[in-house]
Amino acid sequence: MRKYGKRGQMHTIEALIALVLIIGAVTFASQIAPKRVYTGGDVKTQLFLYGKDFLNLLDMERRNHTSWLYHQINGTVNGSGWDAAASITKCLNTSLNQRGVFFKVEIVNLTADGINVVNSNASFGEPPKEAVTVSKLVTLVKPIRVYEVRLTLWYA
Repeated sequence: MRKYGKRGQMHTIEALIALVLIIGAVTFASQIAPKRVYTGGDVKTQLFLYGKDFLNLLDMERRNHTSWLYHQINGTVNGSGWDAAASITKCLNTSLNQRGVFFKVEIVNLTADGINVVNSNASFGEPPKEAVTVSKLVTLVKPIRVYEVRLTLWYA
């Protein structure tokens, strides 16, 4: 029979100490990690980017130097009875609603006399104070008129 030395026991004790140190380090690191992913500013920034991207997509220039958004505004203000805010709302009904993002659309006429809300659609009710508003200017020609499309977004 062979004699076993005390050297094997020492390696086992060192391994156990190393294991305890590793577990302690992992536990410490997990405790100092951030618990919340989003802060209030991050959410507002994300809503702003959603709104800006969406309005930019609607206002992409076509071959005739107009956009879908331009035609929606033109059809609403020229007496044709078109409802641009409702039409934009239909386009906005995406998977974002299922994730709790809601919105309000307003078409505003900017004149020398002031600001006049021409068309509005608040399918999801009035926005809270924490809502984020994004806007896009649309200029109609013959005669020249400037309208602002306001998109207000919020989480519910």
